[in-house]
Amino acid sequence: MSGKKSWILFIASCLATVLAGWWAMRLVQTSECVHFNVNFPTQGNEKVLSREELGGPWTRLPAEKWTGYPPGGHLVWGREGEVRVDIGRQGFLKRILQPWDVTIGTHWLRNVGVAPRKIGLELDMCGMPVAWDTFEREWDKNRHASTREIPPGKTFNMDWHFRIPVERRNRNQVCQGGLKIFDAGTDRLLAFLPITLLNSRVQPSTSGAVN
Repeated sequence: MSGKKSWILFIASCLATVLAGWWAMRLVQTSECVHFNVNFPTQGNEKVLSREELGGPWTRLPAEKWTGYPPGGHLVWGREGEVRVDIGRQGFLKRILQPWDVTIGTHWLRNVGVAPRKIGLELDMCGMPVAWDTFEREWDKNRHASTREIPPGKTFNMDWHFRIPVERRNRNQVCQGGLKIFDAGTDRLLAFLPITLLNSRVQPSTSGAVN
């Protein structure tokens, strides 16, 4: 093989890798199997770790722009403070095979406080039935609560699966829901992360009710 052909193949393979990475990033962060970070506690006057102690992307912010840990969001590519899932941007195969099945989850449900904590979780997606899935062993599936204390700076894992019912499929804003994190012992709210489910293939004027 000539040197010219080798260079062409090399450049083509690099471009294919970049495009595949961009495609995967787009789907994972916006429409298919969306993963995000969650921080707790972010409510009340709880003491929290400093940015320097915890590390992560917040250390790159200038001190004057630091306003505290957001409840969560898309950790790597920004847009913290909420989660937006757009089923209108699904890939071709997903749109054909499982257009109405949605998976969201977090591997970074992180304790940013200074004390270890057992937590409970509540996910409300406009009343849609939700299946819970985790590889955590210390998890009470009936109470939706951890049975171990999560140390400061450490994380918990959870995935959720649900199916969009027929009556919500032709809405631009399919659901305005959210994830609550609370203290498993006192039931005190520690954080609330808004989660919006959209369908950009539907015009906003035909969205109907959003709750």
